Amino acid sequence: MSENEKQIAKLALLGESIGLFGQAITTLAAYLALEEEKIEEDQLAKMQEQIDYVLKELIQIKK
Repeated sequence: MSENEKQIAKLALLGESIGLFGQAITTLAAYLALEEEKIEEDQLAKMQEQIDYVLKELIQIKK
């Protein structure tokens, strides 16, 4: 294998490594986005429960 071919192989390996690292970062970002969405959904559900409770109490007070 010539020196030129070795350098090309090293560059190819470096490129693949960078690509793999990029995919890992993309996967992590997607996971974090899903976790954030879940947290927001949970918060919205709790807020809706609180609103429903307050409305129920107001209806009871009006009676």
